[in-house]
Amino acid sequence: MRYGIYDKPPMGTTLLSALQWMIVTVSSSVAVPLMIGDIYGLQPDEIGKLMQQTMFYIGLASFLQIWMGHRYPMMEGPAGLWWGIFIILAQIGTSVGLHPQEIGQSFQLGLIIAGILFLIFGGLGWVGKLQKWFTPIVSGTYMILLAISLCSNILTGMMGIGFQHSHEVQPGVAITSVGIVALVIWLTRLERFSSFAVLFGMVAGWLLYAVMGWTEPVRPSHQVFEWPSLFFWGAPRWDWGIVLTSVLTGFVLLTNLVTSIVVMGKATETEPTEKQYNRGGVFTGVSHILSGLAGVVGMIPLSLAAAVIQTTRMASRLPFLLAMVGIMIIGLFPAISHFLAALPTPVAYAAMFITYTKLLGFGLKDYVSLKMDERTITVGGSSLLVGIGIMFVPASAWQQMPPMISFLFGNGLLLGVLVCLVLEHIVFRKPKESNEQKDGQAA
Repeated sequence: MRYGIYDKPPMGTTLLSALQWMIVTVSSSVAVPLMIGDIYGLQPDEIGKLMQQTMFYIGLASFLQIWMGHRYPMMEGPAGLWWGIFIILAQIGTSVGLHPQEIGQSFQLGLIIAGILFLIFGGLGWVGKLQKWFTPIVSGTYMILLAISLCSNILTGMMGIGFQHSHEVQPGVAITSVGIVALVIWLTRLERFSSFAVLFGMVAGWLLYAVMGWTEPVRPSHQVFEWPSLFFWGAPRWDWGIVLTSVLTGFVLLTNLVTSIVVMGKATETEPTEKQYNRGGVFTGVSHILSGLAGVVGMIPLSLAAAVIQTTRMASRLPFLLAMVGIMIIGLFPAISHFLAALPTPVAYAAMFITYTKLLGFGLKDYVSLKMDERTITVGGSSLLVGIGIMFVPASAWQQMPPMISFLFGNGLLLGVLVCLVLEHIVFRKPKESNEQKDGQAA
């Protein structure tokens, strides 16, 4: 590690690292409001407003976490589970006559209730106690399934599928993506530039796209400065199905919170305390309440931050704090949000490809630390096969199911982790060692 979590790098290094954190944060979140806006039929100006809201509240929630929450340089971002539910319920809701705006109004209320749930768990000190459930096989399964669930989107994006409305592989885009990946790998091997490999890869790729004429024009902004507003979708609306699904999601995302802090502890070479888990739970509740008030997709700590630190060997908190202030400023100036939204998605995917491989690496390291006996193979193998297998089931196959059932059984990451928890702690639960056994081992 070149700079530890409490180190203060030189000013130039700090500013470059802050810029890198900003670009990583934007690139990991920018696609979500664009996708939600497309599925919910929003107009370009409305998508721009949703983008601006998302950026500001990501910066605010992340700043609060590193200042008063878990205190790790780990950005908040739209949770994959939340925007997955947004998409699933948009498809189901329209089929039963619900207007997309009504779904958004109900989600706002659901996010606020889920946030209150996090506040209660963190305030009562229960989040820290959950940490003992996340043994190496559970956290390893989570990280492996997370990497696998992302790989399809990563490679699809790198090949240009979906870029500029193309439904086919674009050879030029694919070759350029390989070149960007090679550049990032080369930079990570250079001591002087390794901390900024992702940043330089994105900048170089964006410039190349501009030269080739592959960039989209930046949408004009009609206002120079604009404060974020409340309730993007309108006044909150009660819907039993959506609210109950939101509460269930809140419980499930406790898993994500704990595993993210565990992984960050490993990446920063520190040992997270029970107090950090509980503070993280409280401020994840705050970020969910902010998401509900703003009308953006629910935010959680992103494990991707650990992979960025592992790649750059830069864990200092100071650049991250500056970056999150910068993200909030972006959310106040629509023109900046529109400019950053013009970042070609294949460039972002390619520059961060090595970073995503670190997620898989964390999971494999957890598995390597285990004794590969019959129990470990059964628990880990069953969990991975269930999770990966569900990922191959078409989303349309769940449309006739109730929303909560389709959410639970249609998400391979979620189901795989739940299977692992049940097998690890209930079905194949290890017997607790008696005091006599411990004394004998100590002797």
